[in-house]
Amino acid sequence: MPGESTLHLGEPVDAAWGTLPEGTRTVPHGDRESDGDGVGCPDAVIVRLRDGAAGERGRAVRDRLRAVRDRYPDATTLAYTVEDDPDAAIDAGRLGVEYASGRRLAADAETLADRLDAGREDRRPDDTPRREREAALEPFIRIVSDRTTDLDEKLDELLALGRDRLGLSIGYSSRVEGDRIELRQYSDGTGTVASLAEGALDDDGTLPLDLTYCKRTVRSDDVVAFTDPEAAGLGDDPAYEAFGFGSYVGGRVVVDDETFGTLCFLDPERRGRPFDESERLFVELLADWLGRALERRVAREEREAAVDRFEETLERVDDAFFALDDDWRFTYVNERAAALLERDPDELLGADVWAEFPAAIGEEYETNYRRAMETQESVSFESYYEPLDLWTEVTAYPSPDGLSVFFADVTERKRRERILERLLGTVEGIQRADGREAVADRLVEAADEVLGYEISGVRLYDADANRLRLVATSDGVGDRFADSRGPRRPGEGFTGGVFESGDPRVMDDIEALGDGRSYHGMRSVAAVPLGDHGVVVVGAVEPSAFGEDDVAVLELLATNAVAAMDAADRRRRLRTYEDALKNVDDMVCVLDGDGAVTYATAPFVAWFGADDRDEVVGERLNALVDAADAPRVADAVGALTDPTADAGGDPAPARTIELTAERDGDPRPRHGQLRLSRLSDHGGGVVGSLSDTTDLRRTQTELSTERDRFRRLFDRIPDPVMEVVLEDDETVIDGVNPAFEQQFGADEASLRGRTIGALDIQDDRLGDSERDGDEEADLDALVRERGFATREVRRQTVDGPREFLFRGFSYETEGTRRAFGIYTDITDRKRRERYVRIVNRILRHNVRNELNVVFGFAGEIADRSDDGQVGDFAERIEATGKRLAGVADGATTLRRVVEEGYVTDPDAVDVAEVVDEVASKHAAERPDARITADAPAGTAVRGDDRLSVAVDHLVENAVEHGGDAPRVAVTAERDPDDGVVAVRVADDGPGIAAAVRDVITGDSEVTQLRHNTGVGLWIVAWVVEAYGGEIRFGPGLDGEGTTVTLVLPAAERSAPGLDGGDER
Repeated sequence: MPGESTLHLGEPVDAAWGTLPEGTRTVPHGDRESDGDGVGCPDAVIVRLRDGAAGERGRAVRDRLRAVRDRYPDATTLAYTVEDDPDAAIDAGRLGVEYASGRRLAADAETLADRLDAGREDRRPDDTPRREREAALEPFIRIVSDRTTDLDEKLDELLALGRDRLGLSIGYSSRVEGDRIELRQYSDGTGTVASLAEGALDDDGTLPLDLTYCKRTVRSDDVVAFTDPEAAGLGDDPAYEAFGFGSYVGGRVVVDDETFGTLCFLDPERRGRPFDESERLFVELLADWLGRALERRVAREEREAAVDRFEETLERVDDAFFALDDDWRFTYVNERAAALLERDPDELLGADVWAEFPAAIGEEYETNYRRAMETQESVSFESYYEPLDLWTEVTAYPSPDGLSVFFADVTERKRRERILERLLGTVEGIQRADGREAVADRLVEAADEVLGYEISGVRLYDADANRLRLVATSDGVGDRFADSRGPRRPGEGFTGGVFESGDPRVMDDIEALGDGRSYHGMRSVAAVPLGDHGVVVVGAVEPSAFGEDDVAVLELLATNAVAAMDAADRRRRLRTYEDALKNVDDMVCVLDGDGAVTYATAPFVAWFGADDRDEVVGERLNALVDAADAPRVADAVGALTDPTADAGGDPAPARTIELTAERDGDPRPRHGQLRLSRLSDHGGGVVGSLSDTTDLRRTQTELSTERDRFRRLFDRIPDPVMEVVLEDDETVIDGVNPAFEQQFGADEASLRGRTIGALDIQDDRLGDSERDGDEEADLDALVRERGFATREVRRQTVDGPREFLFRGFSYETEGTRRAFGIYTDITDRKRRERYVRIVNRILRHNVRNELNVVFGFAGEIADRSDDGQVGDFAERIEATGKRLAGVADGATTLRRVVEEGYVTDPDAVDVAEVVDEVASKHAAERPDARITADAPAGTAVRGDDRLSVAVDHLVENAVEHGGDAPRVAVTAERDPDDGVVAVRVADDGPGIAAAVRDVITGDSEVTQLRHNTGVGLWIVAWVVEAYGGEIRFGPGLDGEGTTVTLVLPAAERSAPGLDGGDER
């Protein structure tokens, strides 16, 4: 069919499903019988019906569709709405017009053109199916159109209709929530549902959704139907196994786009034929209608509830409210409005507002109400209604149907506003007064002017006399209260009691006091304290003249008077402070609310490099400081002068800023600490005090550097160290170094803060009987009592028990007593010492004893043998034994030299005396030797008696190895530049091998092939080392032999025991 034979009446829909046949002619506003005039006779007509509350309903829809059908009787007619509309579908069905909804077309992926083509194909000469559908729809339409039945009654009839139409015995509607289902209504001629419900339903009237066929229905957008469960694959379905129903057809009920439940029909038996399309559509129609009906009922209930809530709200609101219709008649008046209008609300309903309140005509009320109705815009205003002596604050909201008016009684507020207006001028006068008595005069004038009683007075407190003195009274008082003008003590009389309590007080009838005083006609009185300054009193000749508002006004005047008196006192104190600040060296400034300097002391000005105060005053403080500090200064001043800071609960009434200032000609910057505080009157000003912290910063930097150096030393020292805090009753660990952690397997983090008892490093498996009483004392107690402690201790380490030299000492810092404990591992040294003692014991006793035996046998052999060679061998054995015995004696000496260690408290040893004594000794023992000594008198070294041992061994070695008539020269020489004394022993013997010299000086290690068989040179080397000196080797006398030089630290020439002779 050509496209121009299709006519569309109404505004087309801009959606995919709204696609029209090609060439369709559109009449956008077709809504009358003349729709499509001039179009001719189309073959098809598409009619858009309007949706929603403003759309067509009932007779209007039917009349329009009937007019279209009558005008185009031979055309295929398709009516549609955008959303599903069961009522429109029913009306279209009655007239034989096909109906479709946009939602359904979109769900089926169809368009209006597709549906129209399908409708044309269905128009066959044989219209029997149509008549059957109409016959089936007729009772449905009759049921749902019956206005005399409610929803539940309609549903009962539809369930019965469905059973009859589908040939099934049971029909029901359900409500589905989560995984539970509730049967809401059902129609069952067999009684099956009732019997099943008794056994299958839970106490709440529901059963699991899985036990019903409805679980498939709620998950499908289409009608679910089957007549053979097993053929439909439901043989093992829990619903089939539980109840065994053979036939089922059901549709999903949707309310507000959410699944509400189902509408279903079923039968215990299997149906003889499957459900055809018309039956499925019938069930879908019933489910759709039920969903729409439920939506309408829910909407109606919500509207009714909203109306009830609205009316209840109107009754509860504090404001008065009334509603007018468009004829200016009252339709609603709440109780508050009726009370303010002094009318009964029932009498006002239906009455004309202008007739009931004619005084409002021509006033703001009428003007604003009529303007709101004309413009349909809300109005707000305040106005006075004289007949009721009522000020109201009104807000009116218009609508096409009338006016909603909210109003509040503001009469009292307007009265207070008038009083406040009068207060403004009086308060300003109070604030301008200078001095307490001037403020008192202005306060009396203000009280008379605002309250109008003209019996007022002010008593100010004289702290020196402890009296309240009358300083100001109203002009009208005159001499009436002359007998009451005298000073009063705090607590005395009415005004004295108010001052002492600090609380306002009102007497409705002062004669009730019964204090015997004459009040000269004054009956009521109100008094308000003026803080610590005094009391203001106002009287009236009428009893009970003062209400809460009067007291509030009087308190407001008193508050301002107190502020003015405080301000006057502050101004006086500020003048005093300013005079004082001019004569002090403190760096102080005062800033205004904008952060500009209004006052500064001379030191403050000088710190910023200014020559005169005028260079600073008027400048912003952030402009005076360095650029890097300026933002922080500006932020601090802004925070302190912010008027909202108090309301926000700012916890910091002061701010501190660190400043840095560069000065011309000074390479080092100056540092300062600026403290900014609000002025006490919170008037937006700020006071600043500046402290020069340059020296402090330098000291802190040095201390920080020292702390860092100390910490590095603490961490890197190889000995285990711990630091503790000596509290009153316990010792707390504050830290240990890494060596401590490694040696004892401790963790600093876990030990810090714990007592010393937490250390588990004691080794108590072996006793130590060698400790004396002091050594047995507790180390902690020793450090506390003496301030130091030294002891050899045995401790358990990660490598087992070890010997340590413990050294502890205490110190104080920042008011806290602390201590260090240092553990030096001496295990190896102790073992060496024990080894040396054992070896020495063996040499001294075992070896010597055995050598004595050797001496004896060698002598016997020499005496008894006549063989000269044997005798020679015996003598050589004896000589070797004697040398070995000498080695044993030397080992004893060596042990003493080593055990005495380094010289820590040296004496001044006279070198000349030692040299002369040693030379004389050996000259006597070897007369054949030529031994000379040359040491200047007064030459001394820092040492002890071991010096003579060393020199003796050198001379002995020179004599012993020098052969026949050896020559030995012993000399000493002081080097004043280097502060040392050189002691030389020279001989002409065979000399000391280079390998031996290298071992003695430490240039070579001791090995089996490189060693010194004697101990004399070792004794000399260790004595020199103990003195902190040096041993050197050189050529001997006349280039023969060896010279051994001992370079030793020289002693002061004035040391005790020296003759002070000149050097030679």
